[in-house]
Amino acid sequence: MMDKIYKHKRLISIIMVAAIVYARCDLGIALGMQYVLANVFANALGAAWCLILFVKDKKTTKQALLNPAMAWLLAFSVLVFIYGHFKLGVYTDMYSRQYHILTVVPAIFIMIILFHNKEDMLDVISWAGNIVIVATLITSLIFDPVWGEWLEGMTSRVGATPAGTCVDTGNLLLAMLIPLLYQVIINRQFKKHLPGALLAIFQIVASGSKSSVLPIVLVFAIMLLGSAKDKKTVRRNILILVVIAVAGSAAIMLIPALYGIIGDRIVEMFSGIGATEYDLHTSTGQRMAVIAAVKEHFWEHPIFGHGFYAFKQMPYSLLEEYRPNEGTVIAYRNIHTHMNFLELLFSFGIFGFIMYYWFPVYLIIKSFFTKNKMAKLIIFSFMISFVFMDLGIDMFYKYMTPYYTYLVAYCLLKQEDK
Repeated sequence: MMDKIYKHKRLISIIMVAAIVYARCDLGIALGMQYVLANVFANALGAAWCLILFVKDKKTTKQALLNPAMAWLLAFSVLVFIYGHFKLGVYTDMYSRQYHILTVVPAIFIMIILFHNKEDMLDVISWAGNIVIVATLITSLIFDPVWGEWLEGMTSRVGATPAGTCVDTGNLLLAMLIPLLYQVIINRQFKKHLPGALLAIFQIVASGSKSSVLPIVLVFAIMLLGSAKDKKTVRRNILILVVIAVAGSAAIMLIPALYGIIGDRIVEMFSGIGATEYDLHTSTGQRMAVIAAVKEHFWEHPIFGHGFYAFKQMPYSLLEEYRPNEGTVIAYRNIHTHMNFLELLFSFGIFGFIMYYWFPVYLIIKSFFTKNKMAKLIIFSFMISFVFMDLGIDMFYKYMTPYYTYLVAYCLLKQEDK
């Protein structure tokens, strides 16, 4: 029986990776017990599949569990647990062991599965990405009522799922998109992966998320320039990139629907950067105010930080301007830093910052020296994308997306050169 199941290793692995990612990143675990149970079920299936893979190939499973990636993940997870559970520093009740476990463990299952699919690793993450992209759209259409405004001729940001906002959806889809772009641009697998890539780009743009829209051009640049074999191809690809950048910018700024979704936010971002007075009802204004507050108070506890998500507990974090009940009175509420870099520095200090970011730096350095072009291009694309994501939102605790991405990157590095 087990041998018959194992014969379909590639297909089952694709389904398992897609199910685990979809459960955690689209359904989430915050809105109700039904979503928690869905995640438990997906992880139970993943655990069962990992057990079958272990029985068939114990050596590969051990390699998946004993490596720098696992050491990084466990060490940083222990750090978060100690700060959050024992409430070191400023008191906050944000930490949840269940939430933490259901964020980290699924990524471990995925890494084990990918280690057992070294020959088909790119296909596994690509087809799993296709499934997640389609499932995300269906889930969003069901869950996010803002889609209805499109039918009324209004342009609004869409893409929310039970797991998070349209920004979270945009970030997830960017991580799913990058392997598909490699398949399309380098491997020329248009029929298989171009529809999924286009659907992902559509949803990313519709989300209006700056952190996932802006990196797309850079990802195209990495893929096109990294795959060029001679100077003539480089010049041609540079021209293609310029055309894509100009056409995309013109569309975003000149088409009213696109301007309402993302263009206006980009203009607001550039106008808000460097401003001396912060507009606290805009995301850029709030982030600039957060940067100023962190710069002023970080040095109070620079080495080990102020405590788990401590910034929101501080009186100087009243930086979001709003009008209660949509009235005329302006009020302010406490906010997170909404930046992974600053949240790590403020919560865990320089020590915690290094504990988290040494591994992405390690991946970048290793990818420079690998002969595996596929790993190099995909990892560079992942890393440049996460610079933008980490500038836009705090990722280290709430989301599985960074753990999935970094562990996938490590698996790609370990794949044998063909």
